[in-house]
Amino acid sequence: MDEQMISLRMLLLCGCAALAARGDLQRLDVAIRGALDGGVSVNELKDAFAQLYAYTGFPRSLNALNTLEHVLTERKSAGIVDNEGQPFHRPAAWDDAKLALQLGTEMQTRDEGGTPWNYSFCPQADYYMKSHLFGDIYACDQLTPAERELITVSALSAMEGVTPQFEGHKECAVFMGNTKQQVDCLCRWLADNT
Repeated sequence: MDEQMISLRMLLLCGCAALAARGDLQRLDVAIRGALDGGVSVNELKDAFAQLYAYTGFPRSLNALNTLEHVLTERKSAGIVDNEGQPFHRPAAWDDAKLALQLGTEMQTRDEGGTPWNYSFCPQADYYMKSHLFGDIYACDQLTPAERELITVSALSAMEGVTPQFEGHKECAVFMGNTKQQVDCLCRWLADNT
């Protein structure tokens, strides 16, 4: 694989996202250890797994977080000090619903390549996606929007019955700052390694 395409750190993080989405906790345990050893921070893993609930549901998200917590407890008992990463900061959007909706609408428009997205068929889903997914979740600063899209692509690649979303998020990943070559490289790596 061409390492200039996508960093090993990002591949390891995305591999964890795919295994979490699949619900393969045994392999996820091993992958988390490899990711921590490969430069992924604890807080990046926490944020990635928390974000996944929007795509995989809370059960798989929480299972991944619980697996991470178990791994960290074991490693700490063994004297391993893992990189926590940058400290978590509560986003201002969490305390201001209007701000979350504004930021989320802007982020989702960027994610769609500059085209405003409006799901008037179901206003509740439209609001949840704009204010919560793209507002609250994207307001967290552990991961960049480009990294978040690669994590989303990785999770969707591991799930059945979500082909339209998988294909759509591969395009969104490019709109968020990745190249098509990086997205294709990630998908090939995931197919071979997860």
